[in-house]
Amino acid sequence: MKAIIAGGGTGGHLFPAIALAEELRSRRTDLPLLFVGVEGGVEASLLAARGWEFEGIRASGLQGKRLRSRLRSLTLVPAGLIRSFSILRRFRPDVIVGFGGYASAAMVLSGVLAKVPTVIHEQNAFPGLTNRWLGKVVDRVAIAFEEASGFFPQRKVQVTGNPVRKELFGVRRAEALTRLNLDQDRLTVLIFGGSQGAHRLNQAIMEALPMLAGERERIQFIHATGPRDLAAAQQGYDADGYRAMVKPFFEAMAAVYAAADLCFCRAGAGTVAELCALGKPSVLTPFPFAANDHQRYNAEALVASGGARMVLDRDLSGVLVAEFIRTCLRDRQGLEEMAHRAKGLARPDAAVRLADLVVETAHAYRANCQVINPKPETAQRSL
Repeated sequence: MKAIIAGGGTGGHLFPAIALAEELRSRRTDLPLLFVGVEGGVEASLLAARGWEFEGIRASGLQGKRLRSRLRSLTLVPAGLIRSFSILRRFRPDVIVGFGGYASAAMVLSGVLAKVPTVIHEQNAFPGLTNRWLGKVVDRVAIAFEEASGFFPQRKVQVTGNPVRKELFGVRRAEALTRLNLDQDRLTVLIFGGSQGAHRLNQAIMEALPMLAGERERIQFIHATGPRDLAAAQQGYDADGYRAMVKPFFEAMAAVYAAADLCFCRAGAGTVAELCALGKPSVLTPFPFAANDHQRYNAEALVASGGARMVLDRDLSGVLVAEFIRTCLRDRQGLEEMAHRAKGLARPDAAVRLADLVVETAHAYRANCQVINPKPETAQRSL
């Protein structure tokens, strides 16, 4: 079997795709597998660092842009399709899996037109417009949240969950704190907002620091600010005398997650899946300009389980941040209960389920394709 995995533009689309690739390769180490993403996007360097083969397509998103930018994006569509067909002819895949993002639509659509088996994976509780349309023409639709099922033809839908990268697991809290040169006995608060940070969230944390002065020796921070707010955040922690590890972005998140007792972050689908898989209690502030407000729907699914709290961007303040941190310091048992409830929403076999669906879809059209031996300890479909 040969597979193309298409997606990128953001880490939220890319990291679940990497998790699927890891699962497929664990079944057959020489599986021909090609990633297709945005030319010049973040995926090129991230995939190269992990040794994955990658080809880029010139593409750009449409939603949420001004008219001129949308028109420019539309001019890239024909070139993206031509490039996609060229990749198809050269690589000759047995299946194409689309994870969303700017390049995914072109690659998946070219596969549909060329009658190559296609699967899309929708990571959000409220699907985006492109995937809602693609769901009508692809062979199968994998979804992460039950809430998304009503947007697609039911005969095509399978709930798999959001695959999470294997690299995030296996680091213990004590080991992570030692590695990061942080205190074992303090409440460790992690703040992050994606590769560009979250400016409003950064501001609220800085506003909270003077209010938490009486608890200074009981808390410490790990803060991914994004490049814009790095200097101001570092200055804020230093001025108020807090122990803090501050960087624009953490590429190696395993130790960072393992060290964290509480997370303040956005509510992208990948982030929510990681919080659940790792059992991390969180305060979620959905990005207010996300397409169709999909981050709010993601957050609501986790809040309903009791594994998180949600504060809308417009309501976020230093007072709320300080108040919640104080509550966690007083009630560590309540924090542990949130962690337990978040973990209860996890689908630890998401990568296995999705890989099974991908291989099943390929076999439905390629009865004579090569067989990958499934892992004996899991109830995977015969590959």
